[in-house]
Amino acid sequence: MLVPSLLLLLIPLILYASPVRNVSLRCLEDTNQFLSDLNAVEPKAYAIMMYDSLGKLGSNVLGGNTDRLGSYTECLSAKVSSGKFQGQYCKLQVQQEGFDYSIGVCVPDSCHDEDVTTLAIRDIFKFKTMSFVSPFPSLFTLNSTISAVSVARCAKGLFSIDAFAAICLFVSILFIVLPITGTVYAAAVKWEGKLDESPSDSLPSANYGSTSSNEKYNSESKKNQKRQSMRAQSSKWGSGSKTVAFLGVLDRTLKCFSLQKNLPTVWTIKSSNGVCSALNGIRVLSLVWIISGHTSQMTAWQNLDNVLEWKARVLKNPIYVYSRSGPFYLSVDTFFLISGWLSSRSLLNMLHHSEKGITLKVTLKYLGNRLARLQPLHMYSICLLVALYSVIPWGSVWEISKFNLDNCRRMWWSNLFLLNNFISVTESCNGWTWYLANDFQFYLTTPLVIFLYTKSKCGLILLGTTLFVASFTVTALLSALFRLPVASPSDMREMSTVMYFTEYYSKPYCRYGPFLVGVLLGLFMYHQKAQILRNKVQASLGWLCAMLAMLAVVSLAYAVEDSLNSYSSAAVIYQALHRTLWAAAIGWIIFACQEGYGGLANWVLSWGIWTLLAKISYACYLVHPILIILYNGLQETLMHYSDINMLYLFFGHSLMTFITGLALTVLVEKPFEELKQSL
Repeated sequence: MLVPSLLLLLIPLILYASPVRNVSLRCLEDTNQFLSDLNAVEPKAYAIMMYDSLGKLGSNVLGGNTDRLGSYTECLSAKVSSGKFQGQYCKLQVQQEGFDYSIGVCVPDSCHDEDVTTLAIRDIFKFKTMSFVSPFPSLFTLNSTISAVSVARCAKGLFSIDAFAAICLFVSILFIVLPITGTVYAAAVKWEGKLDESPSDSLPSANYGSTSSNEKYNSESKKNQKRQSMRAQSSKWGSGSKTVAFLGVLDRTLKCFSLQKNLPTVWTIKSSNGVCSALNGIRVLSLVWIISGHTSQMTAWQNLDNVLEWKARVLKNPIYVYSRSGPFYLSVDTFFLISGWLSSRSLLNMLHHSEKGITLKVTLKYLGNRLARLQPLHMYSICLLVALYSVIPWGSVWEISKFNLDNCRRMWWSNLFLLNNFISVTESCNGWTWYLANDFQFYLTTPLVIFLYTKSKCGLILLGTTLFVASFTVTALLSALFRLPVASPSDMREMSTVMYFTEYYSKPYCRYGPFLVGVLLGLFMYHQKAQILRNKVQASLGWLCAMLAMLAVVSLAYAVEDSLNSYSSAAVIYQALHRTLWAAAIGWIIFACQEGYGGLANWVLSWGIWTLLAKISYACYLVHPILIILYNGLQETLMHYSDINMLYLFFGHSLMTFITGLALTVLVEKPFEELKQSL
């Protein structure tokens, strides 16, 4: 006990004379006590726990197991008996002769990031003569010394509840309370109606469900009498009309949030009339493909202990095209195709009920409907992420979660205005929602295409050709300029990967082709009443061309040379055309199924279960990355990649996604649709 006491008395002199004088006094005092208790003849229990929680060098370094996370929970549970401090988990980013890895260290909670960095650089953390931050052995490096240590990242107070997080937490809870209130209110109104029902009203009709003209007349008479009575009361009581109006609005609003109204609209497997039944199957299978890809991608970002094995096995293997390999996320182009198809049909239906054609009013209504469809659930998903990530007790892999939370705190407004595909793309809020920005920007062009379609077919052909050529040309030029990889990019080409996402993947002028294919297909199928496919020979030829096109899009990604040293013209052409070619092939499937030549594909894609899942697909798309990042951020140890482990992760994420998507559809999406209709 004498040695630690003398050291504490000498702290002011140490601060003045030593290279660690930039460390805070409280941190240095607590660190000294911790090291003294650890190096004592009989180490104290808390000090042993803090030391035991340190990250140790593991096996399979050659497979990518370089990070040493240690034990997050054990560190936080270590507390000094006097209550002066407790363990705080921090990570040191170490660079050593080509290695870049993290080491988990447990330090007193009075230390800040800068304090830990300084103490680590000066090699203060030691047990006996052995440093906590021991370098890799010389077997794996040319020089076994540490060349640099970046700023430490500590897990203390990761996500505090600020004003923005509090608002998001309130909004998240509000959309749980409102449906419960609306459900109870609707049940109470229904129960009260049953109690007030007279015996004559409860007798069954002789028509067994049909309504006679006399019944309709009597019903209308009762309604007119009720309206006249309410008007009379309003004129009698004056300001009472405002109360009646308010109660009427409150009644409609609460009923819009009731589960009795929203659940039946989702829980049905009947397709809408006039809509291709195979469309639901295509939409759901494309969503499943995206979930599979994100499961692989987001897990490999930070959570694998054999990431090099994952890269070697997955990135260039056609077997894994469903996951991360090859021209990944072609399913996104399928969604653009479907969106274009539905956009043209939606505007044509509005024009069918308009006598003046495409006017400013019709266009604004068309775009307003799209915004009302996208934005409520989109913005709620941001609130859900901020609220959820601000209260969750994270594990030792928290960086991606914090990155997403900080981005949403700063850049949520870019999502509100649907500009997140142009503004801070690499640091955007809910980065996967770049699709929504592109989708709405594509919708802005649909009225122009439809206008030319109604005026001149030649003008439509000229405009379509111009838009296709412009998109292809821009994509080709960007691919050649930045040497963009045509297959799945990895951090082996870090700059190319960044440019792939910022300059190409999220930009509307590079992704417009599939949407335009959908618009033109929608125009053709909307007005084409006669059967186009006359026999099975024509249908078989179309199916053959579609399958060959899809096979070419997938296989050429592995054959085209796109390395930094030899970037071929074939890579430029492929990058410019492959997404539109894929969309055209999927468009053929939709057309063939609508024409009655879908065969087995139409039978599978028209299963009733797809209708239910398609109705919740938008919510599933928004929420599934939140769940994947949440699961990864809660891990205290790295996961080992294997096909079976990834398969189980995929099934787990899919199940949780569909459950959460159903809840969000019923609690948020459908109530807003009902509110829009009631308005």
